[in-house]
Amino acid sequence: MFSNAGVVQAAVPVASAEILMAKLDAEATPEQRAKVETELRAQLKAEVAKLQSDREELESLRASVDKGMEALKCRVDAFEAENEEAKRRVEGLAAREATLLCKEEELEVRERNARNGFFKQREENLKALRLEIDALELRKLAIGGELECERNEARGRIQQELELRLGAIKSREEQLDSRQLELDRRAIELESKERKVAVTQRSREDALRALRKEVEAEFADEITRRDAEIVRYQGQVERMRRSLTEERERLDAYEELIEVLDGREPAALREELEELRQANRALNSRLGALEAAESIGELERVKEELDAARDQIRDLRQELEERKVSAHQQQLAVLEREQWAQEKRVLERTKQLLDGHIRDLESRISSLVDSQQADVAFPELVKMDWDAYQISRPVDSVESLTTFTEELQHRIAVADPGKELFFRLEDLQLFVGGLAMSQLHVFQGISGTGKTSLAKAFAKAVGGECQDIAVQAGWRDRSDLLGHYNAFEKRFSEKECLQAIYRALTPSADDRLNIILLDEMNLSRPEQYFADFLSALEKSVGDRWIRLMESAPPSPPRLLRDGREIQIPENLWFIGTANQDETTNELADKTHDRSFVLELPRHEERFRINRNLPVRTYSFKSLQEAFSAAQAALRKEVADLLGFVSKSDLSTVLDKEFGIGWGNRFERQALTFLPVVKACGGTFAGALDHLLSTRMFRAGKVVGRYDISKDQLKNVEDALLHVFQGIDKDSFPERCVSALDRDRKRLERGA
Repeated sequence: MFSNAGVVQAAVPVASAEILMAKLDAEATPEQRAKVETELRAQLKAEVAKLQSDREELESLRASVDKGMEALKCRVDAFEAENEEAKRRVEGLAAREATLLCKEEELEVRERNARNGFFKQREENLKALRLEIDALELRKLAIGGELECERNEARGRIQQELELRLGAIKSREEQLDSRQLELDRRAIELESKERKVAVTQRSREDALRALRKEVEAEFADEITRRDAEIVRYQGQVERMRRSLTEERERLDAYEELIEVLDGREPAALREELEELRQANRALNSRLGALEAAESIGELERVKEELDAARDQIRDLRQELEERKVSAHQQQLAVLEREQWAQEKRVLERTKQLLDGHIRDLESRISSLVDSQQADVAFPELVKMDWDAYQISRPVDSVESLTTFTEELQHRIAVADPGKELFFRLEDLQLFVGGLAMSQLHVFQGISGTGKTSLAKAFAKAVGGECQDIAVQAGWRDRSDLLGHYNAFEKRFSEKECLQAIYRALTPSADDRLNIILLDEMNLSRPEQYFADFLSALEKSVGDRWIRLMESAPPSPPRLLRDGREIQIPENLWFIGTANQDETTNELADKTHDRSFVLELPRHEERFRINRNLPVRTYSFKSLQEAFSAAQAALRKEVADLLGFVSKSDLSTVLDKEFGIGWGNRFERQALTFLPVVKACGGTFAGALDHLLSTRMFRAGKVVGRYDISKDQLKNVEDALLHVFQGIDKDSFPERCVSALDRDRKRLERGA
């Protein structure tokens, strides 16, 4: 290979070289021809060695290509693993669908076992659940379609990349085959040249001696200059030898690097191969120039140079073999560790690919959910369709209304960590009875009697939710309470009241007690801003719907009927606090007649609080069942009591003197209210006294009128006392009599 070193082309004309070669064939001696033959054989051996080196280089490149194919197979396996993971996720969605189907079957069973009064609500819930299942099914199909598309795209990319690389490898093999053919052709040509040299050797040896003298005489100056050039070229040869050694070391390092970096792209190898080819072509051109420029006078010096180079190559080969043996032993020592490291890297790359794909799918699903929420008109309500609001919470049953009410007194007392709240047991008995009678409560009383505290403490004591809403002066319609639709932004401004109603419909709260507190409800007229609710609460349970919009928006919340109507659930109570001063409004008869009104006195009476009661979250359904059981058990007694009152003198006096009748609503409320108060530990007389005081003996009905006299008040009082004596000899209508006494004093003052 040292014959490839850069030797400047000789200045001998081509014609002179041919003459010298002819003279050499004619005049060279046998010794000279032998020397020339030896030199040519050495050159041929060097060329053969170079060809062998090129062949080894081709084998190395083929090994690199094989490693590239193995890397492609690893990537194909990684994509297959990714497809398996996607299939597992689809199976997870199928399992979730099966769970939802089981839930649907359970709801259907519960729907069949429910009472007739719950039929329509259960039907709506079942419809919502079916819609949810359909949505999940569509989502499952969409995700499956996306996964199938991504799988097909990945397979297409892998197939395309594999075809490209196979084409490149095939092209490379064709180039290697053509190079092999070229090398074989050159070997044949060298053998032919060797035979020609053998034929002409003898004549060249005879002419060599005479030719040398002639050449020395003719090219004495040229020989001197060439001697200097040979010295310089020997230095270059030495530098190139060192450079060749460094390049071989770099080649060995590069081969080790290829073994370590198994997944290197063939493009980089092709670029390096092209550079090596260019270097090889440059060396071949320099070799051709050297061969064309060699003169007869340089043959001996070139021979000596080649002999020295062979000796150096022999030594270098021996050293190289020793180093290869040492490197091979070291490679054997670390081979197993490198294999494990390579497998670990493959697994890590596979894991990274799968993690990246999972993150991509999660981000795409999240972006889809975000884009859906960005397009919906009710973003806060839609969130409740997917978040923790869809998970049911454990609840405790109500074993006895008496125990429930007695414990409620102590639970309310410690509900507020900042202060102790003391409410009379009879007031709480009436309050629980009011829960069974109406979903609209009005707490009246002077400031500081605990109207707001009772509502909040009750919700906390039973493990329910309480949404506090401060009513503002100037409210005119339901939009002040629920919100309104902005046609420009295409979004509904969801007020806290609307969110609380929707939250009570979700699985997380549908079996708990929910309160919406309308603080200072009579700062504006409830008959205006609460009118839709008053009408809805008069209807049966399944028909209590409030229309929010005239037409359904895109992607409405699931629990809205037709995407634009919301239902007032049974487990939700509206509790309003009302003060009587110059800044407030009187409640109209329609509000009074539809609500449970509780007048809270100052609760100065204290009691010893039981602080050892466990924390409970009471079930709404269990409480409703307790209400129904009490109403069914005491229905006959209450009906008899109402029949007795309707036939008494009280009914006659109210009709003749005041123009007041009982009405169907009063009887219906009494049938639900009185039994529950009795079951909570109260009395029929106390419950009837409260009901009459808030329905009949209130301002504008019996008392607070300017067209009556004290005698009329006396007559109605006597009739009232007679009725209560007939109910129970020890009973006394304290609330009604107090109202009559206050009105008599008003008349005495002339007010």
